[in-house]
Amino acid sequence: MDDLDSGKRAAGRAAAQLVEDGMVLGLGTGSTARWFIEAVGELVASGMSLSGVPTSLQSEAQARAAGIPLVELGRRGVDLAVDGADSVDPDLRLVKGLGGALVREKIVAAAARVFVVVVDAGKLHERLRGPVPVEVVQFGWEATLAALEPTGAVFQLRPGRDGAPLISDNGNLIADGAFRSVEDPEGLAEQIEGVPGVVGHGLFLGMADLVIAGHPDGGVERREAGVQLPSAGG
Repeated sequence: MDDLDSGKRAAGRAAAQLVEDGMVLGLGTGSTARWFIEAVGELVASGMSLSGVPTSLQSEAQARAAGIPLVELGRRGVDLAVDGADSVDPDLRLVKGLGGALVREKIVAAAARVFVVVVDAGKLHERLRGPVPVEVVQFGWEATLAALEPTGAVFQLRPGRDGAPLISDNGNLIADGAFRSVEDPEGLAEQIEGVPGVVGHGLFLGMADLVIAGHPDGGVERREAGVQLPSAGG
């Protein structure tokens, strides 16, 4: 396991220490959230009564393989959602969506009593960085991307592994805007949300309750908005 994976593993497994018997969990998507899902599977195998709401087909497949009972997202939401991020600033604002699951991730995060973000420490930045993803409906996508240009970045469709445009689990297209840094996250979010054809975007603002960042040595640091707590072992 390389240093980067060690940090991701430390963060994901540290988040599993917050899980309590009887919880409904939001199961995030990506290379750090997968360590949380793995740990939850171990908790289920040990006899803990848990269920999960996956944020993508990818996390659904991993959860099923790990033996985690899955449920639909209902009116009561989830007790705890754990997911990764691509960039985190000191106010716990996030850029998410590298895995293409940003819309479902945001729905689950918004429905969570507690939303915890797990990252390797290299994702902690003084200012949010791009690319900022958006999910757009296929109809009129070229006009939608053109309407996004006043935000200050050119948005381009994200290609899938086969080179064709990536299709989200919701049947929509994913496009990325190349921002070197995001100077005004709230203003950018408002601009993007005002463009018809946009289903959702990867700016998660005022949503995270806790960020757990893993370091290559296996230690983790926990950050709450405006506060950095002491490091602890992973």
